[in-house]
Amino acid sequence: MGLFDAFKKKKAINFEEIDSIEKAQDECKKGNLERMHIMSPIFGGTDEPHNILYVPVGINRIKEGYDDILAGLVQQGKAKSFNCKPEYKGKSVVPSKITITSGKDGVDVFKQTIEVW
Repeated sequence: MGLFDAFKKKKAINFEEIDSIEKAQDECKKGNLERMHIMSPIFGGTDEPHNILYVPVGINRIKEGYDDILAGLVQQGKAKSFNCKPEYKGKSVVPSKITITSGKDGVDVFKQTIEVW
């Protein structure tokens, strides 16, 4: 194994072909996907399967940044509600888009969409 083998590009994966949680978990083991909480542990989210999405590496860091912003809004009393809505293409279990909203008294005070693929 040469010095630069670690830097070789990973095989591009077709997210549309990942149509089961088992395939997504396999791609996690290969380092192509990572687990992401829908409801962050900082807001009481758990590791239960219904609270886990499988996303390309790097997407979780973006979501965690938004969660930190939301935590600040909650601390300041500017937000009370939270919604994280994944959207899918075809039969894929990898969301193509994730929209995060937070509001207070029925009015959105924060809305961001992560274009996943």
